[in-house]
Amino acid sequence: MPGLASETIGIWVAAGSRDESTETAGSTHFLEHMLFKGTPTKDAKTIAAAFDRTGGDSNAITAKELTCYYSRCLVTDLSDITSLLVDMVSNSNLDAEEFERERGVIIEELAMSADDPGDVLFDDFDELIFGDHPLARPVGATKDQIRVLGHHTLLDHHSTTYVPPRLVIAAAGGATHEEVLGMVDDALAQAGVGSQAGSHTWDSPAATAGGVPGRGAREVPTFHSGRSHTVKDTEQLGILLGCEGLEEGHPDRFVYSVLLTMLGGGMSSRLFQSVREERGLAYAVNCVASQFTDFGTFGIYAGCTPENGQAVVDLALAEWDRLAQEVPSRTELDAIVSQLSGSMILGLESSAARMNRLARSEIFGIPLESPLDLIERVRSVTAEQVSTMAGDLMGRPKSLSLVGPQADVVLR
Repeated sequence: MPGLASETIGIWVAAGSRDESTETAGSTHFLEHMLFKGTPTKDAKTIAAAFDRTGGDSNAITAKELTCYYSRCLVTDLSDITSLLVDMVSNSNLDAEEFERERGVIIEELAMSADDPGDVLFDDFDELIFGDHPLARPVGATKDQIRVLGHHTLLDHHSTTYVPPRLVIAAAGGATHEEVLGMVDDALAQAGVGSQAGSHTWDSPAATAGGVPGRGAREVPTFHSGRSHTVKDTEQLGILLGCEGLEEGHPDRFVYSVLLTMLGGGMSSRLFQSVREERGLAYAVNCVASQFTDFGTFGIYAGCTPENGQAVVDLALAEWDRLAQEVPSRTELDAIVSQLSGSMILGLESSAARMNRLARSEIFGIPLESPLDLIERVRSVTAEQVSTMAGDLMGRPKSLSLVGPQADVVLR
């Protein structure tokens, strides 16, 4: 990205909470915390100070299929930050006493999440639709599971998972490709890893769909329909209704993007206009989607007072069905294509977004297309395709999750 004075670099691990068992649940997220606690040459405070000194952003993310350690810094600081990240991932102390201290921190984090109605709603929906599949579990596991997680489990998780070919380093920003490669090679050498580990290199081919590099195929989930309601003393009722959607990299993903945007992707979307602007039933209403290597979910989220809950659900389903029954106009489609094209280009001005896109392309085996090619793919979507996909989704089994005061809200 010529002209940029900053760079975003991340070390990605092609494994997440989905790859845990019931006995090891929580180890992926726990390990994310522990890698900031020190290496043989740097203690936790030194690591924190090194990140803060750059004035940029540094953090980690644990998801259901991925883990990432990243930093955005000045290009002039990139060499030091790259060495720091590689050292953390390769040589973390994983000290037993530090592990016990961090156990309490993670339990507090889970308690904070349990107080957030939005977090509870999305966790409840996953538990409802995935049943006993690993995708049903919260990323951080439960407080009870964290209380009994053993230190040996963490060590085993690190030694078997944080190895090539599950590791991907991605970067985007003002540094040249050759400069980044040189910094990565130097960092690997300093960490005692080198550019190769055993028979695998750090730039090994990515996972095939449905599998994890070095681990094999995952169990494909099935969608479970139903209804759940977690009663909480809140002002609003959180609503999430949905069905099976499209997996990551699906051939029809651009039609899917247009559909999501048209139905609930902005202030001009059908749901926003109908539910909020015309009837004043909710402040927030939008479409949501989760995409995994072999499965996806499509949903509609809304937050409203309990007495408006049934009307919001009914109206959301009606708008969804209207899109399935009536092909949208060329004018509406053109507006959505323009919106998506603009958001794509604006998003790719972020080095973090580009780094994320590079890594996901490598890990999921999705071809990396140029911005112009992406726009052309969106422009090729027809109104008939959008309506047909809406009908396909509408015909699938559905589930409804609610969080908030007691309310007689159902799918009908």
